[in-house]
Amino acid sequence: MATAAAGLMLLALSAAAAVPASPVLRNAAFPTTERFLGRPVDPLESLTAEAEDLRDSVAEQSTSSALQAGLRSSAVNTRLDAIRAAAVPREISAIPYLSGVMLRLDQPTQIRAAAALALGRIGDRIAVGALAEGLKDPAPEVRYAAALSLGKLPADGVATRLEKVLARDPVWQVRYAAAIALGRTRKAFVGPDLADALAQDGAWQVRQQAARSLLDIGTPRAAEALAAALRDPEPSVRAAAGSALAELGGPVSRRAVADALRDEREPSVRAVLAVASRRALIRL
Repeated sequence: MATAAAGLMLLALSAAAAVPASPVLRNAAFPTTERFLGRPVDPLESLTAEAEDLRDSVAEQSTSSALQAGLRSSAVNTRLDAIRAAAVPREISAIPYLSGVMLRLDQPTQIRAAAALALGRIGDRIAVGALAEGLKDPAPEVRYAAALSLGKLPADGVATRLEKVLARDPVWQVRYAAAIALGRTRKAFVGPDLADALAQDGAWQVRQQAARSLLDIGTPRAAEALAAALRDPEPSVRAAAGSALAELGGPVSRRAVADALRDEREPSVRAVLAVASRRALIRL
């Protein structure tokens, strides 16, 4: 519950500042993907997704030969360093080697997860097949990383694969990653799956992220699902739904937020809904 309270407070602060939740907040419910790389966080690691171009501009460029040499090392940290160096947009020559490492179950979990993340950072659809296989990995960290990376690749079939993960994966952190990734696809047809997760998933973290991703999708029926979530038993989900409705705007959103504000008893959620109510009026 401490994690839920902290997440709710961050939502209240972001709403009061009238700015959308940051990518750092979006990933806060599960260890950041950089933790899988087994190294202390450096200043560049703290940059958000919007600042990745800056991070890439100062990153040391890898070569296929350097990557291969690094991957042959017996030292895990050396292999991780090689993977990190190759995780640069459009470094297409690294994809076969990273894919091979990710799919080798005899490799440590952190190596496979790092390779999955690197494939997403490279951002080429040629990696879709390997990442789809990564969704079947026995380690949830690898499935989590593969789901996040698939959300960055604009290829046919990605959203369908992620829908299955959201509905079926037994680990909530992996479903959480799938919810994030589905929002990034901007595919309207995933709206019902996100709405189902918002209404039914057993983990409040997944329901909370489904609310945010429904906003990213922005389908006409998103407001209905978000309005229903204003009655969720978890305060953080109600707050996320109210903030998303405010961003959507329109009469349905305005009425839903106003009604929820009238009935809400949790002070932190009321603070979020009060700001959401004002913003919904502005966006009519």
